Amino acid sequence: MPATSTDRTLMLLPFEEWISVHAAAKAAGLDQIAVTRIVRAGRRRGILCTRGKGATQQVRRIHTGPRRRAA
Repeated sequence: MPATSTDRTLMLLPFEEWISVHAAAKAAGLDQIAVTRIVRAGRRRGILCTRGKGATQQVRRIHTGPRRRAA
């Protein structure tokens, strides 16, 4: 299965390191709305964990590569 733009963006996030959603958006070159969608997709796929809410929310990549749940 080829990597999508969402997969590539998720893999830009540091592995096992908490960063703010704002820092993640800046690192990926995305606006806040786009990074919110990426974070949601990453959580559904089991690639990201989040903590906090709103402006203080942080994300951490917990999986080494892209993955999707079986359909």
